[in-house]
Amino acid sequence: MKILVLSPSYPRHEKDSRVPFVRASFKEIAKTEDVTVVASSAPETKKFSQVMDNVKIHRFRYFFPQRLQELTYTGSGGMSESYRKSIMAKIQAPFFLLSFFLKARKYAKECDIIDAEWLLSGLIAIPLKWLCKKPIVCVVRGADLRSMPTVLRKFAVKRIDIFVSWTPELTSLLHKLGRKEGIVDIKQMIDFDKLKDKGNPNSFKKEFNIKNEKVITFLGRMVYMKNPLGFVRAIPYVIAKRKDIKFLMVGDGELRQEAEKLIKKLKIERYIILTGNRSDVNNVYRATDIFIALSPICHTYSATIMEAMFLGVPCILDMPTYTKENFAHKKYAYLVPDNDPKALADAILYLLKNNKLRKLLSKNGPLLIKKLGFEKKTIVEKTLKLYRKTIENYASK
Repeated sequence: MKILVLSPSYPRHEKDSRVPFVRASFKEIAKTEDVTVVASSAPETKKFSQVMDNVKIHRFRYFFPQRLQELTYTGSGGMSESYRKSIMAKIQAPFFLLSFFLKARKYAKECDIIDAEWLLSGLIAIPLKWLCKKPIVCVVRGADLRSMPTVLRKFAVKRIDIFVSWTPELTSLLHKLGRKEGIVDIKQMIDFDKLKDKGNPNSFKKEFNIKNEKVITFLGRMVYMKNPLGFVRAIPYVIAKRKDIKFLMVGDGELRQEAEKLIKKLKIERYIILTGNRSDVNNVYRATDIFIALSPICHTYSATIMEAMFLGVPCILDMPTYTKENFAHKKYAYLVPDNDPKALADAILYLLKNNKLRKLLSKNGPLLIKKLGFEKKTIVEKTLKLYRKTIENYASK
């Protein structure tokens, strides 16, 4: 089976942390199937064709000179953040779409099915479906269903053959856009293999002069969706009662400067470490006593939460939509009210003192991963079965 994957971005090299879930998925699928990826180039990209994990990757340039490209591979986060904050990114958007389509058309003729990662790629895939007579499976992830213009979302949602939704929130968003059928639940591939190596958490602690302190960690993009400022605001309440704690903020994004200003305003610099992006997340999790995930919108099932649970790190989560239904309080996670720094601080202090509850959460986390269907073998089998069924159904029309 020949699969053409359309993805706005794709890891540029072996150690690239960009969209790791996309790479993890097709790394496994390429073990038995023929996988070709079309993705954008980056300013530092020298080769426009490469092979990584047995996946053939072909990149397109969408602006000249290439170093001025600002839609993808930026420090601000995903494409939606880049588009929102940069005039240059807005100017480049139509060139991006045209270049994406022209590059994809070159490889669409030979494939059996098109896998569109994010709804934007689905828009590119629709004319290829008409021109090359190929079915489309589109994997949605959230920002695409929230931020794209409504007219484009409705256009794409109506014309794509099958959608893969890995969370109840994404399914609900598709329903609101008028899509009721042709939605399949297959969980996002998370590269748990990279976490199995015990690594060297002591070296990580030594790097940041962490000694006997308890470590409380925020890991993720520093953007509105992840509420990093809510994490910072809880710290003064914690250190008012305990001083033997270090707070880690691992990641980068458009809210980093605002977080740094808030840290100075609250005078908590000695208790918090901003590490920036890290490739050794294995060490980060293993050095962590409690993992914190916050969101004003939804974090079911955030990759960082799943990774922390896989390694048995107790998690504290706030409760945007779908959290209570999917993370039972005091069974799989400790839940706190939304946007309540005092409640978050109290939860941290309580969990640090309650060894029995921490051990229970640590034990149950890996069990939830298996229960939800995040195992690699399950995801690959479901995905390949979906591809074959979609191809058969399209051919019979």
